[in-house]
Amino acid sequence: MNDKDDSWKRLVNAVKTDPLEEEETLAPEVSVKTLRESVQALFLALTWRKLSLLAALLAGVVFLVVYLMRDSPAPQQPIIPAEPPVIPQTP
Repeated sequence: MNDKDDSWKRLVNAVKTDPLEEEETLAPEVSVKTLRESVQALFLALTWRKLSLLAALLAGVVFLVVYLMRDSPAPQQPIIPAEPPVIPQTP
């Protein structure tokens, strides 16, 4: 029987190892460069979201101003005249 396949031997070897050594090897190393790049990417994403929200609000305000400032249409002539046309008398 192979030592790697024996579950009892694996359990005994796991108990023999120091748990602090395993925790040190499992912790990922975070470099300053990686941290700086992730923070810059986060700020860039937030900045673009703020700018797009600001642009949408500005477009809405411009639309409202143009809509409210446009000229009102001229009053339309009624379809049926109120008075019948007068025919001039010839001499």
